[in-house]
Amino acid sequence: MNAKQVAALLVVIGIVLMFQFGLSLRGKATAAAKQADDASKELEAVETQLNAERDYYNGQLRDVKGLVEFADLWRPYFAVIEEQNEAETGISMKVRASEMLNLSQRYEQLPHTMNNKPNEYLPLLVRATLLFDDNYGKLVNWMGMMERIRPTMRVGRVAMAAGARGNDIRMELMLEVPLRDKNKSKK
Repeated sequence: MNAKQVAALLVVIGIVLMFQFGLSLRGKATAAAKQADDASKELEAVETQLNAERDYYNGQLRDVKGLVEFADLWRPYFAVIEEQNEAETGISMKVRASEMLNLSQRYEQLPHTMNNKPNEYLPLLVRATLLFDDNYGKLVNWMGMMERIRPTMRVGRVAMAAGARGNDIRMELMLEVPLRDKNKSKK
């Protein structure tokens, strides 16, 4: 073999090697392009899912906004009463301030149930049994004032009868004030 033939053979081998190298680069580029395309499709799917989740989250926020605002309005009323003596003192002071004839006051602490199930966050309540003999208007106004300042309180029972004087009534009133659980409120 002469030098020209060796050179031609080397050129042909070089061309074949360059062709093989080009094909391998093209295969790698095609694989990389396919991976990039798959990644962009996956990114698009994830962005779509993220937008759907954001829309769902914003919808949930809109739905519970009123409930959260309502709970925030009531939070101060629950925060005030944690112990029985606070409830007793509050009621006694309001009775005293109204200058009504109070024949008796009795307080007891009981478990707080709703639909015969224990209430987890307001586990106890103070039941105040009050007996008044005073003017009808004064008693009704006092009850309205108590409802305004202590909206968590509920009236368990009201019994009315004729009072000692003409415009007076004798009213036995049972008020129930829920007590907040100190352990739950600290969380």
